[in-house]
Amino acid sequence: MDFRVYVIIEIPILDKKYEVFVPVDRRIHDLIKSIKESDRDLSKGYYENKKLNLYNKSNGKMYDLNMIIKNSDIKMGTRLILI
Repeated sequence: MDFRVYVIIEIPILDKKYEVFVPVDRRIHDLIKSIKESDRDLSKGYYENKKLNLYNKSNGKMYDLNMIIKNSDIKMGTRLILI
């Protein structure tokens, strides 16, 4: 079964926001990689080889890149920040 959660990911440095459905059986680093590959500004140039981190917008918590999404506090409607 393929369960997904709806999240909003903000990238402040680029002034962009993505609303996506994310499979809960993926790791945080897979989510970051997908966003990075889908946005030309992230995949080409300054951010191409930079390590980006994902934070919960409401509490500032930084997520472990190896954590599986279903084992985190990421739920429907969670707002995230990619820095």
